[in-house]
Amino acid sequence: MLQSEFGKIHAKFKTVSIIHLQDLQKELTTWQQDGMISKKFYEQNYGQFVFHSPTTLPKARSIIVIGIPQKVTRIEFFNNGKRYQTIIPPTYVFSKVRATCKDILLKILGNKGYTVDRAILPMKLLAVKSGLGKYGKNNLCYVDGMGSYARLEAFYTDYEFPTDDWYEKQLMNACTSCSFCSKACPTQCIPNDRILIHADHCLTYFNENIEDFPTLVPKQSHNALIGCMHCQIICPQNKKHFAYNPDTITFTEEELSWILQNTPRENIPQNLAKKLKDLDMYEDYPELPRNFTVLIEKQNSEE
Repeated sequence: MLQSEFGKIHAKFKTVSIIHLQDLQKELTTWQQDGMISKKFYEQNYGQFVFHSPTTLPKARSIIVIGIPQKVTRIEFFNNGKRYQTIIPPTYVFSKVRATCKDILLKILGNKGYTVDRAILPMKLLAVKSGLGKYGKNNLCYVDGMGSYARLEAFYTDYEFPTDDWYEKQLMNACTSCSFCSKACPTQCIPNDRILIHADHCLTYFNENIEDFPTLVPKQSHNALIGCMHCQIICPQNKKHFAYNPDTITFTEEELSWILQNTPRENIPQNLAKKLKDLDMYEDYPELPRNFTVLIEKQNSEE
């Protein structure tokens, strides 16, 4: 029944036993202990993960890991009478997808008396360990039929699935003889000797944090309002999966002025706040003045 319902949204899923939560935590801890990620990066990006059953579902037995194909969102905005364009990469606009996944699970499992709650876990690692996807050299999770343009979601349930999908991490075979992504990376954060990238040098990492961009980020490398698409666009495994959402989202000159003036989030107009919430960008608002500014500067320099 779950396969049928998730198939309607072209999604795939795997089921994992709750016993593997400690395996996930141990792997992340090992990355830090071995110096593969810095303590600062670990605290900023992994500190929110919870490696035990939620208090709302203390008798959780299984984790459902879901991959849903996603499209690129086109953005246009206006400043000083000029039109600018950028994108939001796949997976960043997620609220409706997450709600749809939960609705499907509640429809099937909830109607049988079981409970469902969201799992806050390292999604790429969980998806790869479950066999839902494989790592690319760029450390992204590639799901068959979706490439890396897949939104990953996970939910706990007190239903115990008969299948426990748990495997060793795998790198896509195509990556062993390909270096397109590492050559395309503007900050050279994709190594050839390991799967884990130098994440604290990744443009996505800088784009999602409030600090000024360091000098190692080339000014011409900015390509999205949040995140980065360099390694995904160049990837041969992604070419047939790239697609745009049909609608372009517009920020008017007045709306952009509120942002560029660093207007406190609670003081921006309601229509702008709603637009940011619909794009799941409301929490990223502190980074937007800087990110819009560098995109304006880049386009101006290219003219």
